[in-house]
Amino acid sequence: MHVLLLTSHYPPDVAATGQLVAEMAEDLAEKGARVTVITARPNYVGSPRERVRLLETRRENGVEVKVLGVPALGRRGVWSRLIPFGGYAAAAAAMAPLVDRPDVVYALSTPPILGGLLGLGIARLKGARFVYHLQDVYPEIAVALGVLGEGRPLTRASTAAEGFLRSQADVVVTIGEDMRRHVEAASRRPRRVEVIPNWVDTARVQPIDRERNTFRRDHGLEEAFVVGYSGNLGMAHGAEMLPAVAERLQDLEDLRMVIVGDGPARPTLEREVRRRGLRNVVRLPYQPKAVLDQSLSAPDLHLVLQRQETHGLLVPSKIYGILAAGRPVVAAAPEGSELAATVLDHEVGRVVAPGDAEAMAAAIRELYANARLREQMGRYARAAAVRSYSRTLAARRYHALFSELARQA
Repeated sequence: MHVLLLTSHYPPDVAATGQLVAEMAEDLAEKGARVTVITARPNYVGSPRERVRLLETRRENGVEVKVLGVPALGRRGVWSRLIPFGGYAAAAAAMAPLVDRPDVVYALSTPPILGGLLGLGIARLKGARFVYHLQDVYPEIAVALGVLGEGRPLTRASTAAEGFLRSQADVVVTIGEDMRRHVEAASRRPRRVEVIPNWVDTARVQPIDRERNTFRRDHGLEEAFVVGYSGNLGMAHGAEMLPAVAERLQDLEDLRMVIVGDGPARPTLEREVRRRGLRNVVRLPYQPKAVLDQSLSAPDLHLVLQRQETHGLLVPSKIYGILAAGRPVVAAAPEGSELAATVLDHEVGRVVAPGDAEAMAAAIRELYANARLREQMGRYARAAAVRSYSRTLAARRYHALFSELARQA
């Protein structure tokens, strides 16, 4: 079985989607599949800058990785991101005829529409099956966040193109049940929709006690009660509310809110921290994957955020690493969302309404005052990660799906 994976992000790029695709690729290769990846040089904010020729091919952990030297402009704005996305799609399309015929072509919903068109085009050219993986639901999420105007010509064209892609894919994969419901309710129904949640490597990310946690020691947090936020500070998450939450907790002298990551919301967040004169907020950049277990185990509890407008359009997959680290969660999540269901069904934390800083602060206070409850939630979290969201389980599901489609190719 030959699987072609199309992704604009791949390690050493720090984008979460790239990390997940790399793990999938390596697991498929370990199970005997031939795996080819077409990607771009690192371009996600916080990623290392690499000099890459027009095309560079390397072999990593049994995977053939073809890296295209497209422009990398960072993520200064929504529209500026289209330049590297467009460059990647054009370059990947140009080199696709040179790739041996795959049985299955897999493409992500990023870059929006371009990734799907690229995947469908290559699949048709090569006579392969096409799997379209929706990490986010476009263009709906762009409309929800105000990037695209509802009813505008570009929005209508994007909706038509995306509907066409979903209807033409042999399988559409979503990462949550709420996303599946949204996709199936659209005007152009896909042929087949599978729900395969994102995952965490539970062998790599394991709970680490306070006393053995080097991340806490290195950042002067040994005696602190740490409230953590880790990952993308993106438009869809509502991270701008974090300073308001921290302000309501200033009377708890040992509490520190540690915000790890980067993204479009960072300047606003840092400006608010300064304006409010907050001394209980610690800002840190993305951490290397090698210390992920340390950084995710450092907080006594984690925060996960999702805007109300994005219900059914994405799943904040940082939740799975938090579960693996055995830490409780306070989630600001839409009612009925995959995030809310994960927290409540597994009894691993509290859920409050998106944007409600007062309710989030109250939930943090409750867990701050109850170590026994935190420990119980932490045990449940680790068990849920191993049982339902492990890398091993996801690898089995993807291998079974791709093998089924390869037999039909």
